[in-house]
Amino acid sequence: MKKFLKKIWDGIKNLWNKVVDKTRDMVPVAINVVEAIKAIIDTPVDDVLAEIVKLAIPGTANDILVDKIKRTIENWVPRILTQLVIIDGIANIDNPNDQLQEILKRLKLADNETKNIVYHGLASLILEKLSDEELSWSDAAAISEYYYQNFVKPQKALR
Repeated sequence: MKKFLKKIWDGIKNLWNKVVDKTRDMVPVAINVVEAIKAIIDTPVDDVLAEIVKLAIPGTANDILVDKIKRTIENWVPRILTQLVIIDGIANIDNPNDQLQEILKRLKLADNETKNIVYHGLASLILEKLSDEELSWSDAAAISEYYYQNFVKPQKALR
């Protein structure tokens, strides 16, 4: 079984090595967006979108990247989370920030398995969209998982 899993990880590593630099640069951003959402669940903020962007891009970033991330979050995060966390009333909220606040309140109450499904799918979707669809959803899922397991999770273990 370990040999089989190693083969899978080697395949994902090969996929990672084939990804162009522009897309590879978006992987940490996509993961940071999901990590920001996780952080905001525990510490509610007034402007969810601004806080996600701030946490997703530490330091300075060019306006084009910030705008692209904002558009991706505004267009996709409420859409996917509204569908995943089907609750009466959220879909009727017009303001994306208000939608995000309500979705995050309810996601906080979800069990860990549900949260993991949402976070994994969200990271994959965000990476797919940020790559200008150079990556398929499944490639984005594999790359997001690889990046999370090999870069984010070890850093969290050090904290």
